[in-house]
Amino acid sequence: MYLIRSAAYRLVRRKGVGLFLVACSLLSPLADNAYGWGRGHKLIRSWAVASLPDWQKELLAEEHWERLRSDYTSLQDRHAGGKSPELDRYCLPPVRVSLHDVGTIEASLPDMQWYLQNALDQLAANEPDEALKFLGVLCHWNEDPGCPCAHSSPIDEATLRRLLPPTPEMANKNFLFGYGGVADIGNYVIPESDYEPQLLGTSVPEAAAQIYQRQRLLRAHAAGLIIPLMQANLAGDTELADKHRQTAAIYNAKHTADILYTAFCLHTQRFEPEQVERLASQPLTAWESDATMRMIAHPYYVTPYLINQAMDAERNLHPLAFAAEKEPSEIRFGLGMGTPYALPYKFGPGGVYDRFTCRVGLHPTAGEAGRVAFAVIINGKEAARTDYLTPTDPPQSLDVPLPDSDVVSLVLQTIPHPESNPLHNLTVWGEPTLHRAD
Repeated sequence: MYLIRSAAYRLVRRKGVGLFLVACSLLSPLADNAYGWGRGHKLIRSWAVASLPDWQKELLAEEHWERLRSDYTSLQDRHAGGKSPELDRYCLPPVRVSLHDVGTIEASLPDMQWYLQNALDQLAANEPDEALKFLGVLCHWNEDPGCPCAHSSPIDEATLRRLLPPTPEMANKNFLFGYGGVADIGNYVIPESDYEPQLLGTSVPEAAAQIYQRQRLLRAHAAGLIIPLMQANLAGDTELADKHRQTAAIYNAKHTADILYTAFCLHTQRFEPEQVERLASQPLTAWESDATMRMIAHPYYVTPYLINQAMDAERNLHPLAFAAEKEPSEIRFGLGMGTPYALPYKFGPGGVYDRFTCRVGLHPTAGEAGRVAFAVIINGKEAARTDYLTPTDPPQSLDVPLPDSDVVSLVLQTIPHPESNPLHNLTVWGEPTLHRAD
């Protein structure tokens, strides 16, 4: 039996799903209209299934795969507003009710584990059709945020229309909602590819941790296409608009392929060694932070941190390095950061990753008056802190154990000395890494 950390899931297994169906029915219903992919769901799903290795395709009959590609692409859309109570079993998970958007980690992780575990249980019971319904809902939930429209927009409709005023021909169309200028229209396709799906975990909790973080990255990727797509639409360039839609769909289809591939690896307990090895450590820079930008001291006053580069006092960009190293070692990934700043992350379930490591110090462009302490905060408590470091001090290594809590909160904090100069406090977090528990 796979380890399911969620208390909600444990209650489902102990008391039955019915208790949660009653509780969820008291919450606000899903929106009647879906604001994501339309035909894109079938394009994405078909491409993802085609990408699976032959040994996985042979696990099920073609009729089952066809249902996943077609009949089970939009079950939560059919269920929206309680229109199809026969789908309650698949569309009312323990914690959340919206199955179209990126939710909080506290709500999403238990539900993602619930969907994976139900699919695995049904496969083990030789009920592939039931398993694919649970997988179909999970995939749709991870496809909607990949569409450059309402599900992923960091901006509201009114503000977007102020920034990009509609032409007279588009004045009566929505930019973000429904099938207006941005949503799933056009004649784009997803070209064939030799993509090899990636393993997201060797347990349900680990797979859920990866799915949630990648769903967030999917949303960020789609959000970056909203302005270019809208500009193409306003200019009447349908070919360019379709190219942007295709870009979003391809990125999304790879994520769906990874989910399906991982589910069937879990079902068969078949894991390719090189893929398992890649899971051993996770660069923190590959995960989306929960940061909200705020003003701090110069020169990082507008952008408190940068990924894989650092800033000097005149706001020029430089590779990451440590000032006191005579022979600078390669920093493969990391963060350049100003002071004072606290960069937060959340991940989980606890127990998937049991250690956090990094090296910290001042950048070679830091001034002689630079003096900064570094702290790692875990679940609101200081787990590690350096002395105040200057540009002449060698980088310090931090190795912090991670707790076995359902959700782990990790904060990287820079603390300037009261007598330091902010323009000289140019810091580096070298190779911040989450290590997978054995």
